[in-house]
Amino acid sequence: MIPLIVFSLVAILLWTFGAKRLGDLHVSAPVFMVAFGVVAGLVFGDEVRHQLNTHLAERAVELVLAVLLFVDAVEVRGGFLGGERGAVLRLLVLALPLSIAAAFAVGGPMLGVSSWGVVLAIACVVMPLDFAPAADLLRDRRLDRGLRHALAVESGYNDGLFSPVFAFALLTIGSPVEHSSSGPLFGAVHAALGAAAVGVGMGALTGLAHRLAVAARWTGAPAVRVAMALVPIITYALAIGVGGNGFVAAFLAGIAYKAGRMGERGEYRDLARRELSSVEDLSVISSTIMWFVFGAAAVLVFRLGLDWPRVLYGLLALTLVRMVPVYVSMLGSPVRWRDRTLLGVLGPRGTTSIVFGLLAYNATRQDDADVVLYVMTVVVLGSILLHGIAIPFGLHRFSARGEEPASG
Repeated sequence: MIPLIVFSLVAILLWTFGAKRLGDLHVSAPVFMVAFGVVAGLVFGDEVRHQLNTHLAERAVELVLAVLLFVDAVEVRGGFLGGERGAVLRLLVLALPLSIAAAFAVGGPMLGVSSWGVVLAIACVVMPLDFAPAADLLRDRRLDRGLRHALAVESGYNDGLFSPVFAFALLTIGSPVEHSSSGPLFGAVHAALGAAAVGVGMGALTGLAHRLAVAARWTGAPAVRVAMALVPIITYALAIGVGGNGFVAAFLAGIAYKAGRMGERGEYRDLARRELSSVEDLSVISSTIMWFVFGAAAVLVFRLGLDWPRVLYGLLALTLVRMVPVYVSMLGSPVRWRDRTLLGVLGPRGTTSIVFGLLAYNATRQDDADVVLYVMTVVVLGSILLHGIAIPFGLHRFSARGEEPASG
């Protein structure tokens, strides 16, 4: 495990030497890290499979997820729904559960795995949005600002909302992540209650304490930055200690921290990037490591050869399984059909899918684990090609022809 970790850290260090130049060449950090991960996968061979399937790797990936979910929950700008209440609520309350149901229904007959729990876990792997492989889309002024903002808020919350369902799926397939002698449903409820108690309590108390301490001038942004990096880690550890779900607790802690820190009038200016910078840097390092691991894991998938049902499922997850629920959720809304289509198409998959995929890989038996890894790889690589290359190219062509791809 140590050589692979050192390899990934060296890759990150090398990226820092030329990050700006690589960006000018449209080589993002995820793409750079995937390339180095592929090299590592070729060098270490089957040792990668062994290193991924360990308790230490499982806990490390869970902790990475806890940090990412905490940052996502805290970072949403402009209040809890980012000023796009109507569209965001429809996406989270209607499109999200419909997309899980659709991915589950399509996956059952196509994937050939041993249980419905594995299918549900895979559905949670392939559906969460993450703009890491296509971050420029959220800054592309050729897209309507409201549409971009709605997608940013959705991507900030949907992985956390997927997490309890994913945790339940792992319990149903005998995951070593959680144990219960009374069945998976009881175990999921127990883990959720433990996560809620720890996450909400830790986040609210810490956020309120920081608000009061800053107001009284007992502390300032440098100290708060340190705390922000520690809160998700401590929350994760406490939740695990009481039998709760650590990464769900971290997500709830982010929401509760934001509520406590913002105050009665919803002030957000003190919860700015100067206070978030440390935990954001930790999040960036964690996510880039995950992209490196993804590249190494992809080598294992390439060795399995071409499996059309798995490839087709991955392509459906990127397109129709996302688009149809979005269309349904927007029925009766004032959102124009062109924008509904863009909301359905602009759904990149990235770090969250990788982390969920690695946890599900670790939780399942070998045959099912290969299916999980295969589908995760197809979806993430497909998203890099579709959302990171094809769609930006299409927007450029529209712009060059003087056409507007989205409403203003």
